[in-house]
Amino acid sequence: MKQIFISLILATAFILNLKAQEIAADVRSSDISAEFTFSPDTIKLSADQDTTIVRIGKKDVKVIDNEDGTEVRWGKDKHKKDKTGKFNGHWEGVELGFNGFDKPDYSLYNGNEFMELNQGKSMEFNLNFYELNIGLAKSYVGLVSGMGLSFNSYRFENPYTLVKGPQMTEALLLEYDNLSKTKLAVSYLNVPLLLEFQIPVNQNEGRLFINAGLVGGVKLGSHTKVKHGDIKDKDRSGFNINQFKYAASARVGYKDVSLFATYSLTPLFQAGKGPELTPFTIGISFLD
Repeated sequence: MKQIFISLILATAFILNLKAQEIAADVRSSDISAEFTFSPDTIKLSADQDTTIVRIGKKDVKVIDNEDGTEVRWGKDKHKKDKTGKFNGHWEGVELGFNGFDKPDYSLYNGNEFMELNQGKSMEFNLNFYELNIGLAKSYVGLVSGMGLSFNSYRFENPYTLVKGPQMTEALLLEYDNLSKTKLAVSYLNVPLLLEFQIPVNQNEGRLFINAGLVGGVKLGSHTKVKHGDIKDKDRSGFNINQFKYAASARVGYKDVSLFATYSLTPLFQAGKGPELTPFTIGISFLD
């Protein structure tokens, strides 16, 4: 049983590394090139030969054989408390959420809502890879900044795609009988400025936290994707999407897991060159 658990964990780590390589490749193909180095996962036996530890990034996965069977533990060692007394905020990690548009206005297109979303398939994936913390009141209040990558997918409900016209972004009706996907993808490099409050609970074994503030982003790239049959068509024309964005952001959680929400303070498209759409995202964060 223990060998099965270890094999499953190694397979998961391998898949995560492949995903990281795909993300890095997508960023290199955009307007701004970047390189990332991902540390290899390590495996070691503890002093107790019945315990195997698999390290994935900053987390430990422990596979423990005992009298009751095989136990799997994920996360940092709960007995290792932070004795430095420094403020440690919550930004670095991965996030997954659902995208939407608030108060859409298609008056430039005679009310044709060609970018109406398939909500369940319009996703955001965030890779927040750098965190900067500034303590304000011991280890309980502080400012959080850093950097991160955001990959947004807006899956269209109706059979349309986008075309960059001479004056504005235009809607193109698709007439494929075997149309299976049409979407807009936009990626950003993000920098946050968040104020965070933490409340120790359970004899300081964990903390409730809430942070809120602004996230600024610069667009790295965008493209449409249309899939019909075995054919995939991509267009990287830019579509008059705003190069910069600003969004209000908030997180509330316990330990390293939280719910997050962002609400854009800038429209998706440049004024007068596309429908008036205000993006928002609601999702879950797994933070270091």
